[in-house]
Amino acid sequence: MKRKNRLLRLLSVCRVSSREQSEGYSLGAHDQANREWAERKGYEIVETVRYVETASKQKERQRFRQIVNRICSDPIIDGVVFHKVDRACRNLTDLAMLERLETQKDKKVFFASQEFPQNAAGRLGIGVMGVVARWYTDNLKEEINKGFRSKIEAGEYPHTPPYGYCMGQGSNGSKLPVPDAPKAEAVRTIFKLMSSGKHTIDTLRDELFQRNMYFSLRTQRWTRSHLAKLLRHPFYIGKILWHGQIYEGKHEALVDEQTWERVQQVLDGRNRCSHYKRMHFTYGHGLIKCAHCGYNITAELHKQRYTYYRCAQINHYEHPVRPSWVPESVIESQVTDMLDRLILPNEIYDWALAYLKTILEKDVDDAEQELRNLKKRATDAQATLDTLLLKAAQTKDNLAEEFLRLARQKQRELALLQQRRTQIAAGRQENNSDAAKILELAQRLSQQYVVFSPTQKRQVVDSVFLNLRLDTVNLCGEYRLPFSILVESHSRPLKSGRQDLNLRPLAPHASALAKLRHAP
Repeated sequence: MKRKNRLLRLLSVCRVSSREQSEGYSLGAHDQANREWAERKGYEIVETVRYVETASKQKERQRFRQIVNRICSDPIIDGVVFHKVDRACRNLTDLAMLERLETQKDKKVFFASQEFPQNAAGRLGIGVMGVVARWYTDNLKEEINKGFRSKIEAGEYPHTPPYGYCMGQGSNGSKLPVPDAPKAEAVRTIFKLMSSGKHTIDTLRDELFQRNMYFSLRTQRWTRSHLAKLLRHPFYIGKILWHGQIYEGKHEALVDEQTWERVQQVLDGRNRCSHYKRMHFTYGHGLIKCAHCGYNITAELHKQRYTYYRCAQINHYEHPVRPSWVPESVIESQVTDMLDRLILPNEIYDWALAYLKTILEKDVDDAEQELRNLKKRATDAQATLDTLLLKAAQTKDNLAEEFLRLARQKQRELALLQQRRTQIAAGRQENNSDAAKILELAQRLSQQYVVFSPTQKRQVVDSVFLNLRLDTVNLCGEYRLPFSILVESHSRPLKSGRQDLNLRPLAPHASALAKLRHAP
């Protein structure tokens, strides 16, 4: 049955932003308003979806995207009805998803408390309301941050206090963090033990566990992240860290500044240990991808000597093929073989250099000729400009205005000529033999590659190759321009023929070198 011959079947979607709102009457009131509107219009509500989710942060809108996907895939549902535009979304990305429901999926989108016509004007109205909703959210965020800043500058803390404190009341009756006796004592013990310099984060965890000083009843052993964050937090010396700035707080300090500074020195000294050195692998860090799953090829050091490469998803149960551990020597050998393909035979290489030299000499001659022509045109334009200005000074009224108008036109023409001369002169002064340098580099690159440092090898691989992939143990990929042109030219046989005195280029290689000269 076609849609026009039956009632529209709609999904009623009701959303609130917080759990506190869901415990009230908002969701029920929205659903009732949606159903009353559908009854007046003669539509049918097939189901009601109620959920709690923010509408301003697009990354957190998982439930919204699930609802949209369901509407797209369910043939029974003809559309959706929301209470208002801001109940549907408060960011432009989600608003675009609703628009695609109508334009691409032929689903209807209605708002019970806001009537919009089903035409271009209606879509414009929805767009305006969506932008207003976005502005409301951004403005509210700014006002809240202003309030937070005012409180923090006054020494108050508007958030949940860190471990060791609980919210209490200050002397003036305002909310203020106060020490939570058992936890506060644990914080003092943690700083005292760490300031001695005898503990690391791991040994400190064990010490606290042996002393029966638990993080909580459910989580008895402290985590490394909790301890590291606690030991770095300036809140325990009476200061507030907010958006990278330190403010003086009104709350009671649990640790004196000398102890806190000593702990920071201990932690900083550990982080600067001379024996710690981050490994930089030649072909790791995202340079090569897995040919089967697309994830990065990562590296590991075995026995402190041998580097092996494997897919980062080697332990994933859904990986299409069981990845292999590939020694670095195997990958380097394959890279060298791929660089060998850039080497041209001596006959082609000598011919190409001679051809490029001839072309470059011709380019220089053409540039010199164009400079002479531009200089002559500029001289003539300057003479004409001087004549027009002299006539404008000797005449009056309308005729003088006409001379001045022509002089301005000639002045603009003279400026363009001068700009063109500057560009050609700059290009002539630059070394105009990039193509020849590429040829010379490609001839000896594979031999020099083996003695390069790891950093230099990464730069070469990243500059020459594109989309490198590791298929089990085989390395594959494409060549970047202009190196792909060299590989293409290398694959063509050089036909024998007479050698003209003017070094007339042979057709297959002449076209390739023309590309090489103009390649980025």
